[in-house]
Amino acid sequence: MAQRVMLAGTARISAIQPRSDTDISPHNADTRAARRCHPRRGGSGETLTIHQRFDIMGIMSETKTARLMRILYGTVIGLTAGIIGVALFIVFDRLTTPESQRVSHFGAVGGDDSDGAITIEPPRPMPDFTLTNQHGERMSLSDLRGRYALLTFGYTHCPDVCPLTLNEFRRVRETLGELASEVAFIFISVDGQRDRPEVIRRYFAARQLEGMIGLTGDEADVRRLGGDYGLAFERGAEAAGYLVNHTAGSFLLDGEGRWVMRYSFGVMPSLIADDLKALLDS
Repeated sequence: MAQRVMLAGTARISAIQPRSDTDISPHNADTRAARRCHPRRGGSGETLTIHQRFDIMGIMSETKTARLMRILYGTVIGLTAGIIGVALFIVFDRLTTPESQRVSHFGAVGGDDSDGAITIEPPRPMPDFTLTNQHGERMSLSDLRGRYALLTFGYTHCPDVCPLTLNEFRRVRETLGELASEVAFIFISVDGQRDRPEVIRRYFAARQLEGMIGLTGDEADVRRLGGDYGLAFERGAEAAGYLVNHTAGSFLLDGEGRWVMRYSFGVMPSLIADDLKALLDS
């Protein structure tokens, strides 16, 4: 009996004894603290390791980088669209703004040029001039007597106004049909330094400007003859790709070399063709 009591007492004492030194080691204490401080993943019962935490941080960093890249791309696209919009506006403004016209000392039938055409009344006899055509031959205005002459000033490196004007000349010729042979279509260069005869010839061929007459010469000669038409032009900064600011529009001379019509840039080719038909039939 006494032995059973002693055994029971021993069992109770064993039940309240602390765990072994291994159970309360610092390593186990840190592990329990880590389990309390860090959430478990799912229902697996495993804690996040330091490598897993770094993986999550890396994913978050990649997400932020992708977001920043999207913002950057959006900004670049927006700026590009804005630059293109501004460029288009500038070109449109240049094409639609009437150029200066020094013809105020002439009367205009109708009193205005709302349709882009000014009738020179009375017709003004124009001085003769001589330049070199695209074939390297000397040609004078007087060589064209007996034919109407529609002429314009420009240069082959012109980015907008000149090619558009020459395209309008081509459409006028096409509209006239057989009557086109009675009209000389003349392009006078304001950039003789670059527009040599062979350059103008290649320019006409590339743009399929058949039947056109291209004239070029020294700057002094062009300025002298252009002054009679109210022409003004100036060269930009000296460089390989310089531009030349010049008076746009076109001028119509009759078969006697008299200036009879002035057309603003952008006037409808059909209007010019109708004028020519009426004049040729009169």
